[in-house]
Amino acid sequence: MLLFSSPFSVDHNDAPPQLQLELIELQCDDECRGKHQQCSLVDFYRQLDKNRFPEMRSFAKKMLSLFGSTYLCEQTFSVMNFNKNRLRSRMSDSHLRDILRITTTVLKPDLDSLLKSRSQYHPSH
Repeated sequence: MLLFSSPFSVDHNDAPPQLQLELIELQCDDECRGKHQQCSLVDFYRQLDKNRFPEMRSFAKKMLSLFGSTYLCEQTFSVMNFNKNRLRSRMSDSHLRDILRITTTVLKPDLDSLLKSRSQYHPSH
């Protein structure tokens, strides 16, 4: 984690073998050091030259993806535990899957358009 957040303060011998040469080159580059101090970590790794630092960029992508996937997993389990509690224990797996899909999606439905396309708002009437 320290290699990802502070690549200029890590000893290259402590880095994985496939990153050592690129890390040495990165630590010797004053322009990269300046960008690291000025930019966010995401922007810093995005701005690294693809040809000079392919392993460092790949390593950074893996590290950045850990946080997003962990957050989504925790969010999904929280929603599942909230919805499938002792009072709603007979909820089928398909209903739970539908609830999880709706609550964890980033898409916003156009409810006005959906309601206008129906002649009745409720099928029981």
